[in-house]
Amino acid sequence: MRSESRRLLLTCALLVWGTASAAPLVGPSVGNADALVAEGTKLYNKRKYAEASRVFLQATRANPSLLPAYLGLGRARMGAKETAGACAAYRAWLKSAPDIQERPKAKGELELCERQLKAARKKKKKGPVPADMTARHVELKADFFEALEAGTLAGPAGAGEQLRTLVTADYLGVDLAEMGTRLSTASRASAEDVHQRALKGEALTTEQLRTGRELLDWAKDSGEAAPQAPAQGLFLEGLVALQGNDSKGAEGLFAKAASAAPGVTEYRVWRAAALQRAGDLRGALAVMEAELPEDPRTDLLRAAVAQRTSKEDGARELERLLFQRYAAPPSR
Repeated sequence: MRSESRRLLLTCALLVWGTASAAPLVGPSVGNADALVAEGTKLYNKRKYAEASRVFLQATRANPSLLPAYLGLGRARMGAKETAGACAAYRAWLKSAPDIQERPKAKGELELCERQLKAARKKKKKGPVPADMTARHVELKADFFEALEAGTLAGPAGAGEQLRTLVTADYLGVDLAEMGTRLSTASRASAEDVHQRALKGEALTTEQLRTGRELLDWAKDSGEAAPQAPAQGLFLEGLVALQGNDSKGAEGLFAKAASAAPGVTEYRVWRAAALQRAGDLRGALAVMEAELPEDPRTDLLRAAVAQRTSKEDGARELERLLFQRYAAPPSR
C-alpha cells in the first residue's frame, strides 16, 4: 500500500515539476500571519465564512506556530459548512494549545463538528464527504523526513515536493514550521555550495546548475530566502544559458546578476566571458575595462584583442605587460 501511494505521489510530482515553487508553501513568503488573522477575523464577523476560511488557512501557512489562526479557521469552516476541514482545524488547535479559558469551548465546538461529520458520512448527503486524511498525512510526513535525511531536496521525489503534497493535502499543524525551517536551511546550504563551486569555475552539469537554481526557490518558499538569492539565481540561469549556447541570453543574465550584487566581481567576469563566447572580444574587453580595470584578466584580454588586430599590436601589448605593467622589482 505504501509503495503504491509513493508511486502515485511520484506520478503527480512529475506532472507538476517544472512549476515547483509556483507558490510559497510555509513561512514569511506566504504573507504576514498576524495581518492575515486580523483580516480573517473581520471577514468572519461579517459572516463571509468562505473568504475568512481562505485567509485563516493562509495564516496557518505563513506562521504555523500562530495558534489563533487554527481556531479562526475551524470556526470559519464551520460557518462555511466545510465540516471535515473544520474538525481538522479544531484538532490542530487543541493538540497544541495550552490549557487556557478558551479550551473547553473549542473542545465543545470540535465535538459538535465531529457529530455533524459522522452524520454526514452516514447519510452522504450533498455529495461525497472528504475522507479522513490522517493516515495519508502520516505517510507524507514520513516521506518528507526520509527525503530530507537522504539529502534529496529538489526534484519530483525531493523533500520540497513532499512538503508541497502535504500542504496541498490540507495538513494542519504547528510542526509545519519545523519542517519548513529544516527544508529551507538545507536548501540554502546546498544552493550556496552549487553557487560557490560554479563561481570558482568548476565544471558543473546543466542538471546540477538547474538543481541549484531550484533549491534557491525551495529555500524561499519554505522559510527564509538566501540574502543574495536573486543574484545567485540569475547567475546560475546564465550558466545554464551559456551551456545551451545562448551566449546573448547568458550575457544579459550575468549583467542582471552583477547589478543585483555589485560586490560579486565574478559576475562581471562571466558577463565578459559570455561576450567572448559569442565572438565579441572587443565587447568583452569593454566590460572588463569599465568594470574591472585593475584585474589581471583585463590585461590578458587586452593582449588578446591586440594580437587579433595585428601581430605588431599584439607584440607591443605583450611587451607592456611583461616589462611595464608587471615589471620585476629592482634588484638590490
